[in-house]
Amino acid sequence: MTLRPGLAACLLLGTLLTGCQTIQVPFISEPEPAETPQPPAEEPIVEESRASSIPAQLPASADLNWEPKLDQPITQLEAQLQVEESQLSKNHTLSSIAYLYDARLYMLFQDTLDYLPEQARRHEVELQNRWLDQRAEAMTRAFLDDEDGEVARYKAGEAFIEETRKRIQELERLRELVVID
Repeated sequence: MTLRPGLAACLLLGTLLTGCQTIQVPFISEPEPAETPQPPAEEPIVEESRASSIPAQLPASADLNWEPKLDQPITQLEAQLQVEESQLSKNHTLSSIAYLYDARLYMLFQDTLDYLPEQARRHEVELQNRWLDQRAEAMTRAFLDDEDGEVARYKAGEAFIEETRKRIQELERLRELVVID
């Protein structure tokens, strides 16, 4: 009796996978036991106008012991950028650096919003939208300054990164001013 190759492969795979439900996956932990519900603590009485403008509690993200670190890959990519030879390779590496800086800015901005009262959040979102337009204008100006298309893309990427770094510094200064009770 002979088995067709596809059937033989399926049987072999099925045999190998038998018992896989006991394999430990490194980033999936066992469910933690449910906590015993505690009676809610009495909440302080707060003036109506103040209560509507300040979050009642810290955001859930404040309990996370997790914040992706983007500095190391940025540093590695910046070092790689220095040894790239072709303009196309430089553009790809610079694009990756720009995405990481943008992700860093986004995380910082979202985290900052979590700690602001509603009116300040709206104000910061408006400022951020205006800043995004300004960054796009800076990129366009940098792109138009060079006639070589690949070099122009590189210059636009540099402008994107420069503007993003400045905004990160502004938000970090703002975060230093935020007081968390």
